[in-house]
Order: sequence, then C-alpha cells, then structure tokens
Amino acid sequence: MKKIVFCNISMKEDKYIEKCEYKSNDLSLPVSEKEVIYPITAFLEKTLSAEDELKVIMLVKKDPHGNYEKNIERVREEFLDANKEIGAKYEFKIIDTEFSEDQEIHEFLMDKIVEEIENGAHILADITYGPKDLPIVLFSALNFAEKFLGCDIDNIIYGQANFVGGKPENTKICDLVPLFYLNTLTNTIHCDDPDKARKMLKVLLSI
Repeated sequence: MKKIVFCNISMKEDKYIEKCEYKSNDLSLPVSEKEVIYPITAFLEKTLSAEDELKVIMLVKKDPHGNYEKNIERVREEFLDANKEIGAKYEFKIIDTEFSEDQEIHEFLMDKIVEEIENGAHILADITYGPKDLPIVLFSALNFAEKFLGCDIDNIIYGQANFVGGKPENTKICDLVPLFYLNTLTNTIHCDDPDKARKMLKVLLSI
C-alpha cells in the first residue's frame, strides 16, 4: 500500500532531545518497545509490511542555530532503522520554510504540502515536535486532501509525556485523528441561528 507520512522535525538541540519508550493502551495503536525520538517510527515498526511504499515528508522549520540539519538526519536514520527487518520501500522528501509566522510562509507551506499529496493516498503524520503553527497548517492541508483528493487520514501521532526536571516520564503514544475529525464535523453544520447550531453540534457529538 502506498502511504504518505508527514513528520514535523524538531528544532531543539541534541541535549534537549531524548529517546523514549512510548507506551500504548490502544490495540489499534501498537508500538515497539524500542526507545525512539519520533513515536511514529515505533508505530510503523509494528504496522508496516514489505508491500508498503512510503513517502516520508519532513516538515522543517529552519531554526537560526541550524539544529534542524542534524535532526533531519536523525529522523531519516530512525525511520530506516524501524524498517530494516520489514523491507518496505522508502522515499524521503523535505519541505523547509523559514522560522516565521508570516502569512506568506503559511500559504507557501500549505501549497507545498498539498503538492506532495497524491490522489487517494493513505496519510499518516507525527506532530510531536515543531513550532505551534505547523499542526494548524498541516490539519488544513489534510482537510483539503480528504475533502477534494479522496485521501484517507489514517493516523495523526503525538507523543505525550510528563516532564520532571526536564526529563520525560510516563510517555504515551496518542492518535489525534478524532480531533481532526472533530474539526471536520463542525464544518458540516450549516446554520444561521446560534442556538440551533449549538443544538446541532450536541446531536452530532452524541452520535
């Protein structure tokens, strides 16, 4: 199966990035026991097959200290390590933008993300790292892909952790696809009466 994987790349220095063993209580979200930086690699190690073809698209914000350059290589190595006993086909691409919140940057990023999405693709994403604007732009692009390109949004992975003294504890893998579809759900409501809209939302959420 052809899959597209978006991965938000960290801008942190090496000393602030730690490998963790991510736990999962969800049978539909299996993970390996290997310590990783990006939780999606632990998930893929348990779910990929040799027949899969992956296009891994790294979403990079170019921090002023150049940390992103090392982190790109670390991501590549981690994905390949997860795949070494599986044998799926991999292709890596980079979409990089300046570390800026300008509207032009957001529009450019959205355009480039959509350009890389093939019609009917199965899409996964890891939004654990990166600046706050990246998930917002990515969610908008995925919404477009689902609505107009016939794509399936399979998983949106996030690595949850409690930090004690700067160290991650109680690490857990989460799938934010329900949050993505919650946003999609509100877009289905067409109403010009606020009270009626609130009632419609409650009905939809209760289904």
